[in-house]
Amino acid sequence: MRRTATALATVLLLTTAVASCSMDDGVDSKSAPTKTAASTAAKQPEKLEPIYSPKLETAAGKDAESTSACQLPSSNACARYVADIMDVVRELQAAINDSGRPYEATTEQITKMTDAGSEYVANGCHGDPTADDPNSQCHGAVAVTVGATTLGMTLLTDEAGL
Repeated sequence: MRRTATALATVLLLTTAVASCSMDDGVDSKSAPTKTAASTAAKQPEKLEPIYSPKLETAAGKDAESTSACQLPSSNACARYVADIMDVVRELQAAINDSGRPYEATTEQITKMTDAGSEYVANGCHGDPTADDPNSQCHGAVAVTVGATTLGMTLLTDEAGL
């Protein structure tokens, strides 16, 4: 009888051991990573307005002094502002393209600014005294400088709709 009891105890121990092994996946539940709402939530795309509005403000100068400078399109100051603003605008356009998101109003404004900047260069406005004539086509440079002061707001509006 003693032998039967020992055999029965051994069988019970083995059965318990096998049952507990089959319930364990081999992964310690304490060390297994769990997904949280934050890790599973889709990553929000980066907003461009907080990055590019300050850059545009810097390029346009304090109190939009670029617009004042471009009242004399032939001036070195106007040429510098147009170049600085258009550098930021090209950078912004590349960021918009990389984002893959539609920025319809912003892209439309960028196109107008790019056209005005190209016209400024094509007309040889920088350094040409006739460029300062109020009837000169060179006053289109103001579309670049005014555009710089409003582009941040346009960008913000576009991002609100995304």
